[in-house]
Amino acid sequence: MKRISIIFVLLLATLACNFGVPAPEITATETPPTSAPPVDTLPPAVTVEVPTESPTALSGLARTCQNVSLIIPEGLAAEIECQVLPPLSGEEVAPWEASPGHIEIALSGYALADKFHRPRLYIFPVVGLAAVQPEAAENISRVQTILANPAGQFSKADLPGVHLFNAGAVFASNIDALNFQSGAGVRALTVFGQYYAPANNHDLFYHFQGLTDNGQYYIIAILPVTHPGLQADSNEGSLPPAGEFPVYPGFSAAEADMENYYKTITDLLGVAASETFSPSLADLDALITSIAVTP
Repeated sequence: MKRISIIFVLLLATLACNFGVPAPEITATETPPTSAPPVDTLPPAVTVEVPTESPTALSGLARTCQNVSLIIPEGLAAEIECQVLPPLSGEEVAPWEASPGHIEIALSGYALADKFHRPRLYIFPVVGLAAVQPEAAENISRVQTILANPAGQFSKADLPGVHLFNAGAVFASNIDALNFQSGAGVRALTVFGQYYAPANNHDLFYHFQGLTDNGQYYIIAILPVTHPGLQADSNEGSLPPAGEFPVYPGFSAAEADMENYYKTITDLLGVAASETFSPSLADLDALITSIAVTP
């Protein structure tokens, strides 16, 4: 068992969207509010337990970006690109773009190319992010709730969204709590969209969100992944290979048909072996497990 103390900041506002189109490159430098809420408004620390298997040796390409270190499993990516992005706020900034400043780690030479999502890890200061992103405060609360019962059964409705995205998850499978070197979080496989998007290999990604033990940092990982049972892309005429995976009902399908479609996709991906995914879920989990964030 690993005991984790997470100090979480919850603000009162929420945004309307919880969603999946990557934000534009950050170039503005206007400074947002950075002061923390009064101490008496913070919820008490919560102690949680996340079950872990026997520790295994981590091997691969060791890299460091500012106060973040990680190990890239062999074949997953060739290198990292480290950026420290400045604060961003103001009336001309879209709500999902507002940031207190953060670290962004891109994986260059990633195992998959030309997918909708870029392979990225984002590391935000918890207090600063909550001050400019009420949506993120809600997402952090969802992570905290999952970590309070990591062995529980969770669905898409329980998962955090991605405040960087202007779309929402249409399904979520392979949900699991994970420890990393300096904290814990939850991962899932998902597709985000602004409509009933099909499960497809162009848009599918591995989604992780977690908190460091000291409650200072919030981590988001967006990593493209594919499975041979899914259709190639989101085009309505695209079909999955002949087999057990269902055919997308279509943009105008009844809600009940879409719910059944997503449930079947979720169930089939949930029982698929790690090595049937590309990259393998074992390699993606290993990358997350290797992350260490120092104060």
